[in-house]
Amino acid sequence: MRSMPASILGSDVMEGQWSDGRSSRLRTVKVSRNGDWLQADTGDAGESIHDWPLAYIRISPRLGRTPRTLTLPDGGCIELADSPTLDEWFPRPPSRVEAFADWLERRKYAIAASALITVALIVGFLQYGLPWAALKIAERLPASVERSASNQVVKVLERFHLQPTELPDARQQALQSQFKRLVAGEPRADQMRLNLVNAAGIGPNAFALPDGRIYMTDQLVELAESDDELLAVLAHEAGHHVHRHGVRGAIEGSSVFVLAGLMLGDATGSSLAVSIPATLLSNGFSRDHEREADQYAFALLKRHGKSPRDFATLMARLMKAHGMEDVDGSVIGYLSTHPPSQERVRAAEAADASR
Repeated sequence: MRSMPASILGSDVMEGQWSDGRSSRLRTVKVSRNGDWLQADTGDAGESIHDWPLAYIRISPRLGRTPRTLTLPDGGCIELADSPTLDEWFPRPPSRVEAFADWLERRKYAIAASALITVALIVGFLQYGLPWAALKIAERLPASVERSASNQVVKVLERFHLQPTELPDARQQALQSQFKRLVAGEPRADQMRLNLVNAAGIGPNAFALPDGRIYMTDQLVELAESDDELLAVLAHEAGHHVHRHGVRGAIEGSSVFVLAGLMLGDATGSSLAVSIPATLLSNGFSRDHEREADQYAFALLKRHGKSPRDFATLMARLMKAHGMEDVDGSVIGYLSTHPPSQERVRAAEAADASR
């Protein structure tokens, strides 16, 4: 940087705010061009003129009516109101992207339309794009990935919850035989394995793991009043495996947290602004998976001459056993990973009526 007399300031003078890059102080300066140099006059007594070579100064692109920033080679910057003079001092190659952004920023109707289009694209991606992408990725994952993920879950469950079944051998064999007949010929049926376990801490329940292992607790067997009710629940769990819901849910859930973090400026996902909407969206995907598994189960049961009403009957009893009868229609329902039980019961009854 050189010190020069104030008298050499040119005729084109602009006022701006100068930061020297070493302190937080902003100083009002008069900016002008002298040949290949940019000069800033602070108006101070003594050394008031500062200058920098134009070739080493970067200027921010024009964007609506926002000020433009000159980034100086010594780390400082000068902020100036936009002016055609700046285009003369700092000629830039034409950019269609920058020109479009500038045009957009100057028109309120275009900004509003762009905001609506952006919202529509985000909603469309979350509603259709992400589930489709998750399905395609899940279909291409090797079985070893599903098996590894399932093994990790089983280790935790067996350590804290799952115990060997206490059902008589004859009862176990009967349930195994009926399950095999139910899923025979179904997609991915060769991977499905029914595991009967005692899980007093979990209670009456059944769940499927990504690699095809399906667990059913002794407590659910005791709760059911017929084997057809149990087969209805197992058909639902088979639907989860056929449609790869375990892997799809993991992909969708992690993607939602990443996208929410990027959009809201918190890549860690630790803030409530990120975690709450991401959780709500993830639970929404989970509810869609449950509905898809329900519909698969109803179709499978009808193909075997069984009634989807058995699913509705056991579902109502299961909700009562877990104390979830009052969740339907409440705000808590949006936090649930499953659709309202009454909705599922009505869907089963409608499927039964269409037999």
